Amino acid sequence: MSGQDLYEILGVSRTASQDEIKKAYRKKAFEWHPDKHEGDKRDEAQEKFKDIAHAFEVLSEPKTRDIYDRFGEEGLKGGGMGGFGMDASDLFSQFFGGGMFGGGMGGHRRPQGPQKGSDVVHALKVGLEDLYNGVTKKIRVTRTRNCSDCKGTGSTKKDAVEECSACRGQGRRMEMRQISPGFVTQQVTTCPQCQGQGKTVDPNFKCKSCKGKRVVTDVTTLEVHVDKGMRDRQKIVFEGEADEKPDVLPGDIVFVLQQKPHEVFDRDGDNLYIKRKVNLLESLTGTEFKIQHLDGRVLHIKSKKGQTIRPNQVLEASKEGMPKYRSPFEKGSLLVKFDVEFPDSLQPKVVEQLQKLLPPKPKVQLPAAPKKPKKKVTDDEDEDDETNDEPMIEQVTLVEPRYEETRQSHGQQAYEEDDEHHGHGRTAQCASQ
Repeated sequence: MSGQDLYEILGVSRTASQDEIKKAYRKKAFEWHPDKHEGDKRDEAQEKFKDIAHAFEVLSEPKTRDIYDRFGEEGLKGGGMGGFGMDASDLFSQFFGGGMFGGGMGGHRRPQGPQKGSDVVHALKVGLEDLYNGVTKKIRVTRTRNCSDCKGTGSTKKDAVEECSACRGQGRRMEMRQISPGFVTQQVTTCPQCQGQGKTVDPNFKCKSCKGKRVVTDVTTLEVHVDKGMRDRQKIVFEGEADEKPDVLPGDIVFVLQQKPHEVFDRDGDNLYIKRKVNLLESLTGTEFKIQHLDGRVLHIKSKKGQTIRPNQVLEASKEGMPKYRSPFEKGSLLVKFDVEFPDSLQPKVVEQLQKLLPPKPKVQLPAAPKKPKKKVTDDEDEDDETNDEPMIEQVTLVEPRYEETRQSHGQQAYEEDDEHHGHGRTAQCASQ
């Protein structure tokens, strides 16, 4: 370090708050970042950037700041820094990774051990039969593996591998872009010189197997076991089977189940649904039919004797649904929803027979027919004197509605509902015209 006072390096007072120290550090680090300078100025920027990082490393932590305030740099050299704060490489990594401008700085510690790579997710389409019976599918996957010939170094010679000078071994670079006068934005990109590896290999000593890339392409076949009772969007994970990279733990390969629609069955949890149409006779006297189940069995399904079936009624066949996940001997129910088809009309003889067999229809009590006038009404007599109190009876026969009448009826209803919700909006509109 230069020996300069740490507060002066950041340009803050000794009573500065943590927020003021953070803001000052961001400003100074942005100003003296080595990528913003060229030539001899770049070397000066590197030294200043290290001083700025060290100053923030000490002053951003209350414990190390207190040691520095009391004992200066000598106190820190005496062990006061041990276990506190973050080192300069942490800060530099944060700068390139966007942590400086994205999240909190204080108390951040570098993860211990190698980091884990990204997971690879695949969609796996399965039929309802597969989820009912269970199935094993063989899937070919392409991934990267560390080169065994060079042991992931990319070189045939150990000292032929060097830290990338363009990104300082980070594998990423911060690019500054001016969007408008006085406004600059930064973006983290993969270093083009080392292709994000952070290291470069002498061309004369590149590994022939991986061509200096340190990894090779590998094609393997994974056996994906779909257990009985698994559900749509359930995940099957192969730990550590994703891409390998040097100094990085491989991620997982994840298969996400996607259930395909079935022509007969619908699933709801552990239950299966089917729809069944029955005629009026079946509805009144019972029904029986057969279906082929998902495991190939043929089910002969019957309703109870004497049981009638109502429109949209649901009946249950217990333990004929889906097997339960990890308890395949337990099953849900098979639920049948009935749609009763009524005949368009009946012959008079059939109606008579039904009237004898079925319970009687409710009788309609009609008022007596109006009496005839006792005498002829003349012009000089009041017609109200001979009116009858009994209402007139008029017979109305129901028929199938015509399309035009039905549409106009619904339109008028919607129009009236609109008036009801909007008050006198239509009257006001007419008044304004």
